[in-house]
Amino acid sequence: MDPPVAQRAFPPLFTADFFRYPYAAYSALRERDPVHWDEEHQVWVVTRYADVAAALANPRLVRGTGDVTVETDDPLRRVLSRMMLFSEPPRHTRLRLLVNRAFTPRRIDGMRPRIQAIVDQLFERIAGRRDLDLIADLASPLPVLVISEMLSLPHGDMDQFKRWSDDVIAYSAGALDTEERARTSVNALVAYFKELVGRLRSRPDDTIMSALVEAESAGSRLDGEELLANAILLLMNGHETTTDTIGNGVFALLQNPDERKKLQSKPELIASAIEEMMRYDGAVQLRGVGAAQDVTIGGKKIASRQTVYMVIGAANRDAEQFAEPDRFDIERSPNRHLEFGNGIHFCVGAALARAEAQIAIGSLLARYPDLELGGGQLEWKSIPVFRGLKSLPIHI
Repeated sequence: MDPPVAQRAFPPLFTADFFRYPYAAYSALRERDPVHWDEEHQVWVVTRYADVAAALANPRLVRGTGDVTVETDDPLRRVLSRMMLFSEPPRHTRLRLLVNRAFTPRRIDGMRPRIQAIVDQLFERIAGRRDLDLIADLASPLPVLVISEMLSLPHGDMDQFKRWSDDVIAYSAGALDTEERARTSVNALVAYFKELVGRLRSRPDDTIMSALVEAESAGSRLDGEELLANAILLLMNGHETTTDTIGNGVFALLQNPDERKKLQSKPELIASAIEEMMRYDGAVQLRGVGAAQDVTIGGKKIASRQTVYMVIGAANRDAEQFAEPDRFDIERSPNRHLEFGNGIHFCVGAALARAEAQIAIGSLLARYPDLELGGGQLEWKSIPVFRGLKSLPIHI
């Protein structure tokens, strides 16, 4: 007789080997125990596409404190509780409507020429070099420069802003050992944004940050703490995942030369190619939520207050949804990946992330058609929520 599922050996999660290549572990779980209780980490791990898509839209699975605003003297918890990402209706509905008024598709589409100009400037910086670090030279600075302009932040302050937001990202993604550093960084960000908001109230400009300050809908606007919290959220989310999307995408092209050559010969496939990069090896690997009440997923009863990991990286490799899911195919259609989520928490910055990745990778291939992987050992970040390379050496 087979042992109970919970007792069978599965590849361990969140180890160095796992972070290098998590898809073997995902496959084992998805095939043998798709709604899996992980005893070591005390979480439910959901890996099938249908289950993950449904869970992402399930109102009984909530983020952070749900619709409870944390009243505390701790600035870190106050800021996180007021972020749209960690809110639920009705507060989330109000915040999302207000942010959407500033983050319009027309505004993002109008930014494409400026994104292209920033990419061209970054290429000018590396002129004459043959060996590059794609992360340091392109994938990391591009979204930082773009989001800094969107939030009306001086370019000269961006290295410091990136350090501050990286601290908050790491803590919110589960790196609890960064709590004190994250708290210090949140204090610095709040102080800076308070001064910026005051300036924009008296002298508005055409940036998204200014639009957030002025955004109103149905007689409501962001209050002071909500405005600061969601400006910090846009700063955090405006660069980390886009950096990883560009890095992971270029790595996938280098590992699949036939698809890379196809894209170079048919640059009009860039939009489809970016969607496949996000499905095949996405920047966002999982979303963690809490059960607000008892809920059943895939026949398993999940008790109130238990934590659920909705593993997007596993769902995007599910053969029930995607033919030959482990094959990288830049012409894949349909390609309904879950990289940007599902339901009310669908990523507000999806259009911006797509634009940046399309322009950056399309321009890279056009300028350097013979690029190849450089030497050295590749190292992946050890954060369960996000997947990305610390560096990606390339030879052009």
